Amino acid sequence: MKKLILFSLIVLSNLTYGQNFPGKNLDLLIGKELKVKTKDESLQKYGYTEFYKDSKLKIKFDNSELVGNSKYKSLVGKIFKMVSFEPYTDLVNVDKFKLKIENPELGILYYDYDPRFELEFEFEVLGGINYPEDFFCNEIIMTRDKFSGEFSYSSPSSQIEFFKVISGNTARTQMSLKVFGSKLVLNTKGITILLDNGFRIVKPDVKVEVSAVKSTKGYCYSAFFDLTQNDIDILTANKITDYRLYTYDANVTTGNTLLEYIKCIANK
Repeated sequence: MKKLILFSLIVLSNLTYGQNFPGKNLDLLIGKELKVKTKDESLQKYGYTEFYKDSKLKIKFDNSELVGNSKYKSLVGKIFKMVSFEPYTDLVNVDKFKLKIENPELGILYYDYDPRFELEFEFEVLGGINYPEDFFCNEIIMTRDKFSGEFSYSSPSSQIEFFKVISGNTARTQMSLKVFGSKLVLNTKGITILLDNGFRIVKPDVKVEVSAVKSTKGYCYSAFFDLTQNDIDILTANKITDYRLYTYDANVTTGNTLLEYIKCIANK
C-alpha cells in the first residue's frame, strides 16, 4: 500500500510540476499568485527584462542604467497577483499581452508578456496551472496539402519540436532540435537526448546543420530526424531533461509541456 501511495505521489508530481505557462490563455492565471523566478548567478547582473511602471510599457521598473532592465534584487522572489490582462500588437506586429500585476510592497506594475516563448516567462505560478482537457492537443498545428491530401501535424515553434506526416496509410514522426554554440563548426553529426528516468536516445549519424550567421546567442545548430517507434514509446513516457547537438548542450525546463505535445502528436 505504501508503495502504491508513493507511486501515485510521483505520478502526480510529474503531472503538475512545471505546469507553469498559459500560452494565449491568460484566463488560466486569474486568481493565481505569480512568483518572480530566481536566475543563475551569471545572469543576475542582467536583471529582468519585462517589468514596467506604466501601462504604455515605456518606463522600466527600477531601471539599471548599466543594462536597461529592472534590477535583480528588486524583484527576485516577489509574489504578485494578476489584476487583469490586455492584448496588444507591438511595433513589429507580434501579438502580445500587457499583464497588470500587484504586489503589497511594490504596488501596481505591468508585465510585457509574449505567449510564444515559455522559456522567457519570468514567473513561477504558485500551485501550478489547472489546464483544461485537450489544452496541449489544441496547440498542435494541422495542415493539409490540397494536392496530395497529405496531413501534417506540428507542435508549437520552440527549440524542440515534434512533427507527424500522414500520407495514405503511412505515417512518419519526426523531431527537431536547436541549440546555440559559440563557434562555427561545419559538417558535424550526432545528437543525444537525456530523459528523467535515466534513459537516453543517441543517434550518432544524424546530421547537424549550422547557420553561418551569428546572433547574440551564438551560432544556431539544428538537427531534424525521424523517430522510431521505440523512440516514441520512450518520449511519451518520460520527460526530456537535456540534449546535445554535436558538442553543444542545452538544459530543458519545459519537459512536462513537451511530454504532452509528443503524446498528442503520437495519437494523431
